[in-house]
Amino acid sequence: MLSVYIAGLKKGTGKTLLSAGLAGTMQSLSYATSYFKPIQTGSNLLNDDADFLNRIDKNIKTFTSYKFQSISCPLVGAYKEGIKQIDIMKIMHEYKNNIMMTDCHIVEGCNSIYSPIDDKITEISLIEQFVMPLILVVNPLLSDIGEVISGINYIRANNINLMGVVINDYDISSEDIEIKYFPHLIKEFTGVKILGSLPHYPNFENLEPQILISDILNRLNIEDIFSLRIAKLI
Repeated sequence: MLSVYIAGLKKGTGKTLLSAGLAGTMQSLSYATSYFKPIQTGSNLLNDDADFLNRIDKNIKTFTSYKFQSISCPLVGAYKEGIKQIDIMKIMHEYKNNIMMTDCHIVEGCNSIYSPIDDKITEISLIEQFVMPLILVVNPLLSDIGEVISGINYIRANNINLMGVVINDYDISSEDIEIKYFPHLIKEFTGVKILGSLPHYPNFENLEPQILISDILNRLNIEDIFSLRIAKLI
């Protein structure tokens, strides 16, 4: 089964960008692909993450269990809309029902791995339920190396299968030494595999699908991510 969970350490790291890139790439390689966002925060008629996925490729099957207008954590978003509790069993049931007839499954997390989902659990507990490899997206413009090391240690402490890290908004020519050597620092201090990096896209909302897919194929180790040999890359 070609399945990955995409998570971040905070909002805006690039989870949706990576999810869209992976889903669009796999769909373009003739793998029927689904995208599941269990909990969408900051939702409105013009700004759902699934809409961006559908713009990359309308054939990607997208679905969401909960949508909250609030940009706060899911716990607060649910409270504001009068929902007493986010039902994890409902999420898992809808996931299993909606991935039928698809080959590749991309699941994108909510605000961050630390986000409270109810009064007892955070997103890391939801990740555990999916029992699939995790890709952590980090952004050196939003998180320093210490935060990334702490986040990776937190993931490991919860026995999550961390496949590796993708660095978004990466500028190898940056004059900031920490940003320039971000991949090396992560690998040196955690031993986690760097699966690749994505550049800064100045006009993210209007990003051309072929540009994103090309960057995914050329800048990420997609064969390692999905544990398969892709004929077009041989």
